[in-house]
Order: sequence, then C-alpha cells, then structure tokens
Amino acid sequence: MKNLIVIEGEKDYQFDNMQELVNDFIHSNYNKMSKEEKIKEIEKRAIANTVKENVKIVTIDKEETVSAIGLKNKFVINDEYTYILSMLMYNKFVLLEEINANIFGKYMKQKPKKGNYIILNKFANEVMQKYLEDKRKELNG
Repeated sequence: MKNLIVIEGEKDYQFDNMQELVNDFIHSNYNKMSKEEKIKEIEKRAIANTVKENVKIVTIDKEETVSAIGLKNKFVINDEYTYILSMLMYNKFVLLEEINANIFGKYMKQKPKKGNYIILNKFANEVMQKYLEDKRKELNG
C-alpha cells in the first residue's frame, strides 16, 4: 500500500508522496509553475469546488494568525497543503495517510495508535492550524 490514499466516491487513488497527489489532483505540471501560477491554479480549483458552499476563499499572510481570523467558512489557498486540507475540511474527498508517513500527520498533536492509516478528514482543522502556525514561524524567522 502507498503512503496516501484518496477516496473519491467509488474510486480510490494511491500515492507515495505529496508531489504525486498534487500532480494528480491539482495539475500535472504544478511543480514547474511559478508561485503566481500555482496560486492562480489552486484559486481556480477552489472556486470550482466551493461554488455551492457558503465559504470565503482566503490566503493567510505571515502576520495573521489562524486563531485571529478563524477557519470557519474559509477555504485557505496559501499553497498546495492548505488547498488539500481545505478540500478535506469540506469533505470533497477522503484522504488516508499511512501512520508513519509524516506528510500531514507530522502536524497532528497526537496520532492515533491503532491501525495502519489515519483518516485525515477528522484532523484537517487541527493539521491546518499547526501547518499555518509552523509556516508563519518559518517566514517570520
């Protein structure tokens, strides 16, 4: 089995890493795009995926904190990680991560101790907050 399994309706897709997931679910040339092109691509996809939702598509800059603005009714598109996590928060698909893969799981306070996979949808909000907090610290030095 692979590190990441996406379940979308009746289909499932398996990936070894985040790059494979991004290439399949965002754009096959995503890693060759400029930062601006990447943001435009995920913004376009976010709009398409939230047309029926009552959400605001946002980017959270390095001065903002998640606790200050909250994540309720927000679809965050800072990068591919926040896009995927936002998709999970709105249950657009189910994402399983192998318990020792540490792709999204490394942002969890405490991983489940049973089973081989974590259902990331259950922890998407927590993972998003920790991921953004870590990114903010990284950007602010």
